[in-house]
Amino acid sequence: MKIKLITLCLVAGLSTAAQAQFGLPSLGGSSSSSGGDVTAQVDSFNKDAKLIKEALAFALVQISGALGDKTQREAARASAANLAKNTNTKEAENIQGTILKEKAAETTAILASKEGKERMEKLDPEMKKKVADAILAVGISALKLPNTLSTGKKIMESVGSNPMNITKVLPVKDGIVLFAEVLPKLPDLVSTGFKMMRDVKMEPGNPSADATLKNSPPQLPEES
Repeated sequence: MKIKLITLCLVAGLSTAAQAQFGLPSLGGSSSSSGGDVTAQVDSFNKDAKLIKEALAFALVQISGALGDKTQREAARASAANLAKNTNTKEAENIQGTILKEKAAETTAILASKEGKERMEKLDPEMKKKVADAILAVGISALKLPNTLSTGKKIMESVGSNPMNITKVLPVKDGIVLFAEVLPKLPDLVSTGFKMMRDVKMEPGNPSADATLKNSPPQLPEES
């Protein structure tokens, strides 16, 4: 029942994502202002978006690096190493964006597979906890995303009242486009992940939109 409720909440958020993706006002058009300091609003959006993007990227790498097949595990290790060596914020966020777009569906398939479940059962307790935490992080991120997208759309709408703010809000537009593409993939990922956790007699926790994302780089099992 809990999983069904979480999935319904995520699906309900998809309309917001679609609206944000396809309903953006023209940058030169007239829209009602959301008021307030646009720079502060953009900074707040970027802070939230950075946390969510990082959480999802770390989680996808953690899951595929622990439960995927040999090729997927090697790709996850390469992604983890690439993230670790790129300390420049823009470079890291570009890598994270690519992971989100390319790995969400693949990770869902890993969690749904018999092989993924068998690998999970063979992990040591510490690594099982890492995977469980990753699944929980995806759930929390997915529940936070609709509100983040809504906030971003309001910021974009405020540009119509002051075209001088166009350059300030470009990062918001980029974030909206990425999240609107990724969000529809998350309900299936979350429900599949929670089902797999139940199958191996583990409870990753109860995701909430109010929960704090505690992001830590993926720690992958040693290859035998």
